[in-house]
Amino acid sequence: MLSRKEQIKPGALLPAKWGEKVESVLFGVYKEQCDHQKKAFQVHGLTYPNELFLAVGLVNPEKLEMAPITYVISMDLDEKNQEPEKYLDTLIDSMGIFFDSYFADADWNDYVSNWTEAKYKELNFHYKVSRENIALSIQAEALLNQ
Repeated sequence: MLSRKEQIKPGALLPAKWGEKVESVLFGVYKEQCDHQKKAFQVHGLTYPNELFLAVGLVNPEKLEMAPITYVISMDLDEKNQEPEKYLDTLIDSMGIFFDSYFADADWNDYVSNWTEAKYKELNFHYKVSRENIALSIQAEALLNQ
């Protein structure tokens, strides 16, 4: 399941422009490291009535069998009137903080498999870090829901 909370309905995919914006920002900042490691960013997002789910994976596009480094964010949404897009920049900043630490340490191995609560710029969210390939998880969930 691609959410932190128990969900009744499947999530709605975020607009492609969101993912493209996040990928563009991250690649602009980490181009040198991505080129050196021959990796690229893949961003996936889903919205539920009460949750925003974002995942960014650092993947090798030529060797998809290699496990990515995946930073996942879950943020509570008010079911009545929250616009998740207004939080995107803050969540991108959080991704940048994570990837700064990842790229700064050649021996980085600080996975966080359980949801961990965090606060950044007055925004509360949860995150975890894994080797999960979110693109494959999305495909698997779609098959299971058929």
